[in-house]
Amino acid sequence: MVKLRIAARESLLSRVQVEMVARRLHELGVETEFVGVKTRADLFQDRPLQSLGKGVFEKEVNLAVIAGQADLAVHSMKDLPSQIDERLTIAAVLPRDPPYDVLVSHKPLESLPLNSIVGTSSIRRENFLKAYRNDLQVKLLRGNVDTRIKKWKEGLYDAIVLAESSITRLKLDVPYHRIDPHLMVPEPTQGIVAVVARRDRTELLKLLKGISDERTFMEATFERQTAAEIGAGCHVPLGVLFRVEDDGVSGIAGISDGHKKVVVERGFRINEPEPGKVLARELRRAMLNEGVVLKA
Repeated sequence: MVKLRIAARESLLSRVQVEMVARRLHELGVETEFVGVKTRADLFQDRPLQSLGKGVFEKEVNLAVIAGQADLAVHSMKDLPSQIDERLTIAAVLPRDPPYDVLVSHKPLESLPLNSIVGTSSIRRENFLKAYRNDLQVKLLRGNVDTRIKKWKEGLYDAIVLAESSITRLKLDVPYHRIDPHLMVPEPTQGIVAVVARRDRTELLKLLKGISDERTFMEATFERQTAAEIGAGCHVPLGVLFRVEDDGVSGIAGISDGHKKVVVERGFRINEPEPGKVLARELRRAMLNEGVVLKA
């Protein structure tokens, strides 16, 4: 039986995602072994993500694959930059979990008391929150999902914003409220687990194609098109969500400077070329019309 080494971060969520991939590979008769990797995001949890540069969650993990220390890497796809190392490719994606942001709180966002303290490490979430309610005190919240929830339970924050997929994957028993995607457009490819491998591993790529979900791959491709066209990395407050159905494709994209937000939405035919780029151009025009300018 073939045995593959899977590189990923050592957090509980990362391990759960590795197990999700490992189960699918096991169904194909493949054994797996976990290779834990520490990233800059893990080593500097007291600093804002934007101060750590690009690739804070994925670079070291992918380097393990390039160096031959692992056969493949497993990521939350939203942590991957729109362009990854040319020696690598996204070989598979699992069926998408809920892509939305949620507010972990006993009350929904609109019912939070005045001047409530809300925790997040994401500029996108912070800016959308401030554009919706400028009374909120948005504070930095770093750490793994369980650490963030622990801080909320200790009363350090009135509410925190997380990805719904993190809560469902970890099967956490916490009160939460899904945030309307028109109010806070989700991060590109949020809710998707991606598998990365070397381009020159032809047989491995064929194997991994057998665990990949075609509809999710299309959604991810369109969302990454939009992000690449806008020039967005983890630190640009862009939100994009595509849904692929049997009869067509719908896309929504949004961005906020913390004062105003711009959201565009439209449908596409199922075979329409590069809908992600089309949506990005519409978002750019809307930003210009509304005077939304992002700091360099």
